[in-house]
Amino acid sequence: MEWSTRPARPDQPFGSWADDLAAAFVRLEPCRTTEEPFAGTICKVDAAPLQISLVSASGHTVQRLASHIASSTDDLCFVNLQLEGLGQTTQRGHEQISAPGDLALADTTQPFEIAHRHDFKLFCFAVPRRLLPDALLDRPRLGLSATATGRALSRTLSSYAELCLSGHQLANTSAMAGAHVAELIAHAPRILAEVPAERVHTPVLLSMMLDHIARRSSDPGLGAAALAAKFRCSERYVHRLFAATGRSVSEHVNERRIALCTRALLDRNAADKTIAEIAFAAGFRDISHFNRLFKRGNGLTPREFRRAAAH
Repeated sequence: MEWSTRPARPDQPFGSWADDLAAAFVRLEPCRTTEEPFAGTICKVDAAPLQISLVSASGHTVQRLASHIASSTDDLCFVNLQLEGLGQTTQRGHEQISAPGDLALADTTQPFEIAHRHDFKLFCFAVPRRLLPDALLDRPRLGLSATATGRALSRTLSSYAELCLSGHQLANTSAMAGAHVAELIAHAPRILAEVPAERVHTPVLLSMMLDHIARRSSDPGLGAAALAAKFRCSERYVHRLFAATGRSVSEHVNERRIALCTRALLDRNAADKTIAEIAFAAGFRDISHFNRLFKRGNGLTPREFRRAAAH
């Protein structure tokens, strides 16, 4: 089964995507994260006891709402194998960041959000909850890209998915592959070993940290120490990663915060906010430091910039 959608009208940026998601998976609410035109495709095959889908789409967010669950009898978990792009899955206050090769799990019987800020591609394994251990559902840690064993597991799952979606296999082949996939996912926590983040491929880890900064720059405590704690590595290793970008952690964070402040100062709806309020909301703690950074980046003080933008 296949679904493909493009925007139909400006007031319907997702076209039939919400209906396509419901037909392929469960009822979900798509939300925009970009003004770029949207396009998405889903290719799905039954591989009892689960279903396997290949999803390719423009960046957006999908939410599983309480209202969806109230009118649903579905009892599934989505186990998504990231192929391209970075994904963020949030459920029960637990956040999973998925780089290519990682798994992320979402239980459809409880609200969740899956966010992609850029184009992405993933395999979705829709697995009955009864086939997965409770420990896996609680706070899943499925960063397969962190270890050689995990990467081997990722390649195995991907190969099974490709085999089932190829369209040339017999029904019993799909069922056999589906059973193996369900077993591998259920035992993934035992297969994976906890390792320091220093063993994650450097480009992947740096991308994850940069994405975290883009999403959390307004956190006043965001810095090298916070990144080290978040990604389970040393501050020294964080600084070494960022040295490859030519800029420090604080420079990346401040650049993002200044961009937020610049947009706020241009926003007529924020005209009633003081410059200090805007700076503090963006994560700055010292208004004098903010003023210096803003002038360095924009050539004008925040006050001069707002005055010039108003004319």
